[in-house]
Amino acid sequence: MRKLIIDTDTGSDDAVAIVMALREPSVKVVAFTTVSGNVEVEQATYNCLQSIDYAGTYKPPVYKGAARPLQGEYENAEQVHGKDGMGDVGFRAPETEAEDEFAVDAMLRIIREGDGDIEILTIGPLTNLALAMMQEPETMRKVPHLYIMGGALPYSNPHAVWAEYNMMTDPEAAAIVCDFGIPFTMVTLEACWGDMRFDEADIKRFREINETGRFCMDCNRTAIELARKLHGAGSFDLPDPAAFAALVRPDLIKERFRSFTRVDRHGTYTRGATLFQAEERTFMQDAFGFPHRAPNSTIVTAMDGKGFKDYLFDLLSR
Repeated sequence: MRKLIIDTDTGSDDAVAIVMALREPSVKVVAFTTVSGNVEVEQATYNCLQSIDYAGTYKPPVYKGAARPLQGEYENAEQVHGKDGMGDVGFRAPETEAEDEFAVDAMLRIIREGDGDIEILTIGPLTNLALAMMQEPETMRKVPHLYIMGGALPYSNPHAVWAEYNMMTDPEAAAIVCDFGIPFTMVTLEACWGDMRFDEADIKRFREINETGRFCMDCNRTAIELARKLHGAGSFDLPDPAAFAALVRPDLIKERFRSFTRVDRHGTYTRGATLFQAEERTFMQDAFGFPHRAPNSTIVTAMDGKGFKDYLFDLLSR
């Protein structure tokens, strides 16, 4: 069984990923660590505990982490996830509380005590991970692989031309993680588009499964209403669950490439952008004159939407 730490800024898509992880029999979540991102870290911690309850399985410890990025101002994502990060629905209060230990210290302790078999899935800004790498680099080198929801190919973003939220929120942390030397798989924003989006029919189907299915749909209410306002029909995507699915079900990956990946921290329009120098594609090298570098990552840009939804349906129905 794979052992996993999940680092989360628990908003609505994080909540679905948490439920999936706790219902996936091939994975044991040994801890959740929280970070400011979609919402402030206090709210993210509360939401994580709430999601654990709705998963209806076991209850790993939850540790509260970094409240602010390494540099710059913190910016939430309440326009997508709601003021409480969970669609402003008003779910019942969690039954348990977070641990007293700081998330970064807990992460390092768990990895230090492990056998080099603790993988990490990050579904928020990378602040906690970067702090751990700076504090105890040798301990963090025991981690065999990182799975990161973050990054994007060039696309339209009101804040930065190429920057996905998790990277944009703390580019300094993202750069430290990408440059550290642990091999990583990055599941980009594009991987949850297309047939990975949940439309009105999908939402109805999943709400009818049980209470956990309703939770997974209803916590995304703010995103659904935003899509209805902008496009005339309610729908939403699930970036963080896509990253979890890529970890446990690589057969669902449709498109990926090996890349030397780094993060731009200085550009006026590209701060937080993920710069991909693909092993078998040369568009970045041609455009920016990057020297050849050996790949440090696998970049996932497309998933099998039908297969993903069937997988999620199966997990929620158990």
